[in-house]
Amino acid sequence: MLLKKSGQPKVEHKLPPNWDKINASGMYPDPEIAVVTYGDTIYVPSGNKLPDHLMEHEKMHSVTQLEYPGGPDAWWQRYYADIYFRIQEEANAYGAQYAFACRQVKDRNQQTKFLVQLAHELASPLYGSVIDTMSAMRMIKKVAGEL
Repeated sequence: MLLKKSGQPKVEHKLPPNWDKINASGMYPDPEIAVVTYGDTIYVPSGNKLPDHLMEHEKMHSVTQLEYPGGPDAWWQRYYADIYFRIQEEANAYGAQYAFACRQVKDRNQQTKFLVQLAHELASPLYGSVIDTMSAMRMIKKVAGEL
């Protein structure tokens, strides 16, 4: 079953089935703050409620994984191995998250502050530190339709 962009993935409060593979690939997310999408399920090990803007980020991953040739398993295999694919996929999801937040909050200073926060995350060691924050900001804004 393909999740439609307007659909809601289910949320489970436990580690995702690929947790060990995520860590083995060099990403070491903290289970207290990690949110991982696998197919049509968003895993939130901490049990915290997801803010709406983060749900948009994870929905983008869900749709992409379900539409990817070979499905979520193939998407994740490429995500583990190809750091540039990983950055592009995250930029797409952060762009969706940023665009959603900008529709909710009209204050440009708050939007910029949020963009910087997202860009710092995208440029972080979690995703391999392969881009700088300014490049991450440009990627996110481009996906969000601001460039």
